[in-house]
Amino acid sequence: MKVLLIYPDILFHREDWTGYFYVGIGSLSAVLKKEGHETSLFHVTKPVNRSKFIKTVEKEAPDLIGFSATSPMFPLVRQYASWLSGMAVPTICGGIHPTIAPEESIGVKGIDIICRGEGEAPLAELCQRIKKNEDIGNIPNLWTKCNDTIVKNPLRPLLDDLDSLPYPDRSIFSYATLFHERLGGATFVASRGCPYNCTYCCNHLLRKIYGSQHKPVRFRSVDNLVGEIRQVIKDYPFVKSLVFDDDILFLKRTWSKEFAEKCGKQIQLPLTCNARPDVTDKTMVKLMKKAGCHHVKFGLESGNEYISNEVLNRHLTNESIKNAFALCKKTGLVAESFNMIGVPHDTPATILDTIKLNAMIGVDKMQISIYQPYQGTRLADQCDEQNYIVQKDLESDWFSPMLELDTISSSQVLMFRDYFKVLVRFYQVLQKLPAGSSEFFITLSDKILSFDPSSYLLNSIYIPLNYLYRRMLALKMKARIAWRESGRYALKKYKSPGQNKHGKVRI
Repeated sequence: MKVLLIYPDILFHREDWTGYFYVGIGSLSAVLKKEGHETSLFHVTKPVNRSKFIKTVEKEAPDLIGFSATSPMFPLVRQYASWLSGMAVPTICGGIHPTIAPEESIGVKGIDIICRGEGEAPLAELCQRIKKNEDIGNIPNLWTKCNDTIVKNPLRPLLDDLDSLPYPDRSIFSYATLFHERLGGATFVASRGCPYNCTYCCNHLLRKIYGSQHKPVRFRSVDNLVGEIRQVIKDYPFVKSLVFDDDILFLKRTWSKEFAEKCGKQIQLPLTCNARPDVTDKTMVKLMKKAGCHHVKFGLESGNEYISNEVLNRHLTNESIKNAFALCKKTGLVAESFNMIGVPHDTPATILDTIKLNAMIGVDKMQISIYQPYQGTRLADQCDEQNYIVQKDLESDWFSPMLELDTISSSQVLMFRDYFKVLVRFYQVLQKLPAGSSEFFITLSDKILSFDPSSYLLNSIYIPLNYLYRRMLALKMKARIAWRESGRYALKKYKSPGQNKHGKVRI
């Protein structure tokens, strides 16, 4: 049986975007291939029109079409599915969005089945039943349209033994040209789940959906993970660094100690991972360093403790954030912060708290996003109750305000987004002034930046300079890629092993 997986993966604000290796897609493909099925991938990394989309799907001639949908990408899935509604091929949609918003997902024209929760076992069972022409109406995790009714099956237990899964299939992607991979990176996932209950994230919703059977975090064995890393390095010699996409990689001390020991000795490549400040103590930082970690990304989100703890339910203190960043700097690790602005109850003052905290801890890198309400999460429900939401479909770039707050205007949110990094460096300068002067200029700057018209002044100075800066970055990126495509880093030399003629469908 032939399965075409369709993965919308578009970042509209990144012209150089070539797509992301999504471990979930790779895992589904690996399981299906193990069961004897044929898989191909339509990796949509650039906008595509109806004609080209349909031609690409028809060329593959699949027996089953499977969409993978995050919430930001679901509007595209809705559009693509409607384009395919006339084809006599069953379609299934899985991913986090159908899991947390099943009624909306199954109601889309062109989607016949949705999968809630983990998809490996239900998708394999669905393919076997279709192949044998058996009834598909009672497969756990699946909701199926049947005439005028929808059959809603219960969830099966979460997979406890992640080692039982085959290594994710990378050959289904145009692997060497992906965003991280084209610069020598390779993406891995060591675990599933997160033990925390942030109001803006889906994890607390998954607990509610799965009930008592929910296991907050499940880790692969270290040997299984290291085995995959070794295999990927063997298959793709251009890989020179590791990128871990886990919510928190260094979470469990015993596992982290074993991983640091084996990865540090057997792999010896630099790695990047996500971490949480209050579990990043001296011991964990030493283990990170031993494993080969050189870049750590922290979810700072808000530097205002009321927003962080009462609104976002982060249960973090600014002191723990300062300590984690200080430890990273002392150990020689690049420390990056994720920051989120425009959340309910945000004001210019609370966003400035976030900017000033970044300045104080001396971050090496920053990412800034505007809050987007994911359907079903506690914070999104609060936004609905307060009528804050003015745009229903999530944007794929996380850069557009979806809320209309009474505590800060959308123009101010956009201003802080645009000038966040500049303001962090500006406040770093102010914080280094003599005590009296520092307090005076920080207070004065706070007052000026709290006024809405301040954005006009900043725009007149910053926009021309920013344009030149971005042009320089673009040229630098092109130079890096050109360098890697020459000599011993020639990416065209390396072809994904085990590819068939259907394994590289990407636009």
